[in-house]
Amino acid sequence: MPERLIDMNSIFSNLIRKIIRFLIAFLFAIGSMALGGYLAFFAYQTVFAVSTVQTPSIIEMDIDSARQNLYKAGLKMVINNELVFQQDEKYIVVSQKPSAGTKIKKNRTVEVEISATNSLHQIPDLIGRTISEAEDLLSEYGYQIDDIAYSFHQKIPEGNIIAQTPPAGEKIGKDDKIKILVSKGPN
Repeated sequence: MPERLIDMNSIFSNLIRKIIRFLIAFLFAIGSMALGGYLAFFAYQTVFAVSTVQTPSIIEMDIDSARQNLYKAGLKMVINNELVFQQDEKYIVVSQKPSAGTKIKKNRTVEVEISATNSLHQIPDLIGRTISEAEDLLSEYGYQIDDIAYSFHQKIPEGNIIAQTPPAGEKIGKDDKIKILVSKGPN
């Protein structure tokens, strides 16, 4: 019997050692994972964390100035519309996404649409001019009168323009046309 008792003590002792080794290995693995997680979080915070910036307004800027403004803010620019670039032509930004003032992460891209500067002009004020004066003025910008309507007007003399669409100062494309309302004189 004593031999059997010694065997049981030996078996029990081996079992306790194995459990202790397992617990030590388990705790080491958990500690290593916790330390690795902490180091990964620390590395992310110090190396990979990206700050946010406010997108500047670049509308009506030429392409190079717009790109430089975005670069200074820590952003990139991509032209969204497909244009055939002409040599000696100046292009400006006509829209941007995200819009000015939006907070986005640094190194992100701002999508822009551009247009040739000669394809966008402000419409001159035609009110009070004759039809021929308006046609001459608009031809300088490459525009045409599309539609002419007539109405009586108490103050503006017959043959002079009362109103226009689009209004003076608005920017339109080269192919857009202008509508005018011409006075028939007093009623």
